[in-house]
Amino acid sequence: MATLSIRNVSKAFGPTQVLHRIDLELADGEFLVLVGPSGCGKSTLMNIVAGLEEPSTGELRLGERDITALPPDERDVAMVFQSYALYPNMTVAQNIAFPLEMRKVPKAQRAAAVAEVAKMLQIDHLLERKPRQLSGGQRQRVAIGRALARRPSLFLFDEPLSNLDAKLRVDMRAELKKLHMSTGVTTIYVTHDQVEAMTLGTRIAVLKDGRIQQLATPMELYAKPANLFVAGFIGSPSINLCAGELAADGRVLMAGIDTGLRRPGEPPRALQVGIRPEDLRVDPQGQPARVTLVEPTGAETYVLVQGGFGEFTLRLAGATAHRPGDELHVGFDPAKLHLFDTATGERVG
Repeated sequence: MATLSIRNVSKAFGPTQVLHRIDLELADGEFLVLVGPSGCGKSTLMNIVAGLEEPSTGELRLGERDITALPPDERDVAMVFQSYALYPNMTVAQNIAFPLEMRKVPKAQRAAAVAEVAKMLQIDHLLERKPRQLSGGQRQRVAIGRALARRPSLFLFDEPLSNLDAKLRVDMRAELKKLHMSTGVTTIYVTHDQVEAMTLGTRIAVLKDGRIQQLATPMELYAKPANLFVAGFIGSPSINLCAGELAADGRVLMAGIDTGLRRPGEPPRALQVGIRPEDLRVDPQGQPARVTLVEPTGAETYVLVQGGFGEFTLRLAGATAHRPGDELHVGFDPAKLHLFDTATGERVG
C-alpha cells in the first residue's frame, strides 16, 4: 500500500487542453472516485496514473517513488478495465495468474495466489472455465482477481461496472466496497455514475472540462456543493434550482417570493437558489402549486409540481395519493436552502 501524489498535472492533445493543473493527494488506503460527465478528463487522468499516457506537465509520486516517467509494468499499479480485457483462450485460473507468470513468480506461489483471490471473490468453482462460459459479473470478478493477485500498491478501476445490468451493478458495487475494506489498497475509481461515486468513495473529485470542481467526502459534496455544477451533478433526483436575489434589506427571495432566510449586511446580488427534493414538504402554510407528474419508485415517490417558483421535484416517503392536476402547497426549512452567485456560479451560502 502507498500514498499517491498528483502534482500540477496537465495534458494536451495538440491544441486541445484536456487536463488543467490537477493536484491530488491520496492517503494510504484511500478510495478516491473521479466523477464527471463524458469528456471531463477523468479517464485521461486515470491513464496518466497508469502510465498509458504521458502528462504534458507535472509529476506523480507513488509512496517515495517518482513514477512520472516509468513504464506501466514498473509502477506497481493494477488496472481493471470496463471491457474486462480477459484472454479468451485462457481459463479463469490462467487469466488470474498471467501477470504473476510475466513477473516470473514461482509456480507454487502463483497457484497459492490464484486460490486465495478466487476464494475471496467466490469464483473458486470457476477456475477451469473460459471467459466465454462466464456471465458478465463473473468476468468482472476474474478481471478484479487478476489485479488482486499482483498485490499492487495502487488499484485503478476504469468504469468497471458500466457493462453490467442494474441489479448486478448494485451487487458488484457492494462487493467492491467490501473488497476495499478487506484489502486496504489505495484505489482510484473512475465513473460517470454519481450513485457509484457516493456509495464507494471515501472522497470524490468532481471534474468538469479538465478541472477539479470540488474534492470532498460524499456527504460534504451533497450538503455543501461548491458551485452550481456540483450541486446539479451530485444528487438524484437533481437539486431544484430557481432564480432569486439577495435584496438590499438582507432578504433572500426566490422568484420574488420571500424564503424567510435573512443575510443582513451582504451586498445585493442575483442568486440561484437551490433546494434538495427531500427538503421540500407538503405544507398547508406553504406556496400553492399544481402536480404535473407523479413517479412512484416503491419506497418513495417523486412528485413534480409547478408553482410560482417554477417546476420543483419533491421526494416523498412511500406512496402518495397525489395525482397530476391536484393542487397542493409546498413548504421548506429556509436553513436547507443552497445559495449560488448567478454571475460566478460559486456557492455563497
